[in-house]
Amino acid sequence: MNVLMIQPRSSVMLRGITHPVCRDLMMSATFLQSRGFCVRVWDRCVDPRDLTKPDRDFRADAAIFFISQSSSVKDAIAVGRRLRRRGAAIIWADMVAILGADLADAYDHCDYILTGEYFFAAEALLNAISEGADPRSVEGVAYRENGRIRKTAKLPLPDFSLLPPIDWSLIDVKKCFRRFTGCKHMLYLNASVGCPYDCGFCSTPFCYGARRKRPIGQVIEEIDRLVPLGLDGVNFSDELLLFTEAELEALRQCRERHGNAFIWGGETRPQILTRPLLEKMYAAGCRWLLFGLESGSQSMRERLRKPYDEARVRSAADWCAELGIATFGSFIIGFPGETEEDLKATVRFALSLDLDAFLCNYFILIPESALCAEMAQTGEFRFGSILEYNTLVSPDHLMKNFSKIPYRELATVKASFDFLTITRNKKTDGRHSSGAQLLKKAVNTAVESLRGSPKDAAVSAFNMARRGLNVLYYPLAHPGIRKKYGLYIVNRKNRSENE
Repeated sequence: MNVLMIQPRSSVMLRGITHPVCRDLMMSATFLQSRGFCVRVWDRCVDPRDLTKPDRDFRADAAIFFISQSSSVKDAIAVGRRLRRRGAAIIWADMVAILGADLADAYDHCDYILTGEYFFAAEALLNAISEGADPRSVEGVAYRENGRIRKTAKLPLPDFSLLPPIDWSLIDVKKCFRRFTGCKHMLYLNASVGCPYDCGFCSTPFCYGARRKRPIGQVIEEIDRLVPLGLDGVNFSDELLLFTEAELEALRQCRERHGNAFIWGGETRPQILTRPLLEKMYAAGCRWLLFGLESGSQSMRERLRKPYDEARVRSAADWCAELGIATFGSFIIGFPGETEEDLKATVRFALSLDLDAFLCNYFILIPESALCAEMAQTGEFRFGSILEYNTLVSPDHLMKNFSKIPYRELATVKASFDFLTITRNKKTDGRHSSGAQLLKKAVNTAVESLRGSPKDAAVSAFNMARRGLNVLYYPLAHPGIRKKYGLYIVNRKNRSENE
């Protein structure tokens, strides 16, 4: 049976900027190939060819779309429509598909949705389609029947030790390398899936369950295969990056074996870090960490189910600075019910930290998160269609303001943090300043985006120009807002004033 595994193209704004090769797609493709299926992978984020080309030498019996970003929905619909006309069964998977499984219009564009575990459910569903059996008996599947959505029982999440290491030969991995802090050929990998926490704005627990680690031997084996292809950086896209001392030693030995040819980093929680652990992480090659801090308001963090001790965060950031590990602080503004005082607390807290970059994002309402359920219960907002979810997500524009703060103030705070990050002059591990690295990455990303089709290049050029103008316009045009939120205080010597 021929199975086409597709990562749909995301919006021009996102493509090439945050694009990771889809973890679930690659793991599923490797697994299905090991089970005897003839698999072809088509990553449209790096290979947006004409829709007909993949089928000229590969007639797909089924196509599985891994929709990890809401901005990919439209492309999945367009490509799926063409493949469905040729007789292919259309299957949706990954986070956005799971979150859209209760929305009736999703089934206008696909035949089945895998509602959780992708490996054995996909195998059973494909076998049923191939053998002409009733797919409704397959566990872990959602579909529409007589106008009603039906869901079969979910399969238990898999033990990763039962799955083979990812076969990166299924794609041209060199096209997926990205520039990142200190790297020219960084790739996103995973050491674990899922998260042990239950943040109110996140749907990871619903989609992926509790945190499950991949065997470190599999991770090392993948790195061993990728370094000869040019890999010089690994960005672990785990929800929580945390290695044991034995795993860190295995990573250190792997780097040593390859002449310290690669560095790595990922997202973690600063409150679980200690100075001795960070020293071991640095020795094993860790050179950057992302802290998901979200808000500086204690009451807002309690509502988000993300409590932490601010003093522990400051200590972790200081230790990283002393060791040469770059730190990126992620903050979200525009939360439902967020007040000016909450936002002021976030700004004060952010500026009190010794961070290399401030990643300020607008709040996005995610289906199946606690906040979304709360807002649906109160009647404040409810998703009605899969395409509506697609329109609410933008990396640069607040499509719907759920907070109590005017959009202009939110935009000025975001642009001020972006400007501050770009102009930072902080050295990290003897390399260029973090601001210079991010600016260089933005320029390279812009060049990559302009190499697409004329239409994509034009849209990309317009969006990049608008984004750059926003970073300059809002801070310069609204000095009063900057002053209101304390955004003139950019020197860490003012930490005591901010606390």
